[in-house]
Amino acid sequence: MTIPILLLVFASSVLHAGWNYLAKTVPSGLPFVWLCAIVMMSVLLPAVVGYAIIFGLEYTPAIIGALLVTGMLHLVYFLVLQKGYQSGDLSVVYPLARGSGPVFSTLGAVVLLGEQVTMVSLTGLIFVAAGVWLISGAGSADSGKEKRKIGFFYGITTGVLIACYTVWDGYAVKELAIAPIFLEFSSNPIRIVVLAPAAWRKWPEVKAIWRGHWQKIVAISCMAPLGFIFFLYAMKSAPIHLVAPIRELSIVIGVILGAKMLTEGSFRPRLIGALLILGGIVFLAQ
Repeated sequence: MTIPILLLVFASSVLHAGWNYLAKTVPSGLPFVWLCAIVMMSVLLPAVVGYAIIFGLEYTPAIIGALLVTGMLHLVYFLVLQKGYQSGDLSVVYPLARGSGPVFSTLGAVVLLGEQVTMVSLTGLIFVAAGVWLISGAGSADSGKEKRKIGFFYGITTGVLIACYTVWDGYAVKELAIAPIFLEFSSNPIRIVVLAPAAWRKWPEVKAIWRGHWQKIVAISCMAPLGFIFFLYAMKSAPIHLVAPIRELSIVIGVILGAKMLTEGSFRPRLIGALLILGGIVFLAQ
């Protein structure tokens, strides 16, 4: 993996942790996801139009089908993630989701895309898994155990969805040659259309969230697609089983933000877990 690609993945991880922190501070749920989709589509539209004028866009049944699958996977991912943030701590849900995602992504890349994984990479995955286990607080007995169980469920479920869209989007950009910016843009109209009826029924809540948090929604809507586009471009030049785990450096940032900025506690074991993840990343980058 080259230095420019490594820097691209690092920037993606910083942006990802940042927008997740902001999302945790907003009353989340369906109205929030719908508003973000509208703003994201508006932000990306000029770039997509410019790309289409310069390079053109190809529409085949395979490409249209791939975009529909991507849109639905990202829709479910956003809804489950926001539900997790409503029920659990950022420093539990986020590291579990981001840490389990590369494990499932690696399995998917090997089984579905035929990528090869070395023993060094497998060692890295073990380190990542151990770090995620420690960060989640598994095995401890305190008053927050029930809340952590809920966070564990949503974190792992989100991790499965991350693996699904990572492998699928990797297939779309590599095998179908879909431009990353177009892939990211296309999921937003799907979210808008699918969620529109429910958003209309919750219109007072939609207006209240926009009035109270529009600055954060705009920031999230810029950071999230930019970070993911960086990630997709990196996947075009490097194996998924390397790019996906390295992106999980965002776990370290997310744990720090959750423990320090949101005062969620358990900072020391989660910091040790983050260091284990860093060790795993070193192995995975070999």
